[in-house]
Amino acid sequence: MPFRTTLAATLALALVPAAASAHPGNRTLQQTYPAASRLCARVDAGTLPKRLAASADQLTSACTALQAAFTAAQSDFTTATTPLTQQGSDAVAQAKTACQTALAAHDRATCRQAIQTARTTLRGLRDQLRTALKAYRTAVEGARKAFWVSVHALRGTAGQAGDKPATQAPAAPALPGDGSLAGA
Repeated sequence: MPFRTTLAATLALALVPAAASAHPGNRTLQQTYPAASRLCARVDAGTLPKRLAASADQLTSACTALQAAFTAAQSDFTTATTPLTQQGSDAVAQAKTACQTALAAHDRATCRQAIQTARTTLRGLRDQLRTALKAYRTAVEGARKAFWVSVHALRGTAGQAGDKPATQAPAAPALPGDGSLAGA
């Protein structure tokens, strides 16, 4: 029985950080929107083809809006997720402290309750992280669509290929897993 518990705790600790870090590091505008970035770079450099030269001002406006939307999405994501790691670590530390005190007093029920409370807190933090990731993806995808709708509405941009939908989110903080409570 102790071997199974130890094995389960070890697996949980190994899998949670891997799942949380499965995303690449903070993606740049160029990585998220490669085709749009190339077009915007050509606009900035003044090297647009003749067919697009007349629309330079509108393209500049679209590029500025894309950059602003992307920066806002990253900022919102960072603001939402930065405190989650500390809150998770605090919940685990409180549970471990409560268990040490309770076990010293031979009170296993209090220890179990502290662990359950920490698990509930960690579950809520994971839900917050999922919500932040979903909001980020929605904002990035909305900005991509808005950019390409405005670009394709311009004369001479009919053949311009758009970016594919973003499939990866920025690196999310690694939250402590339930396995980190195994030693409590």
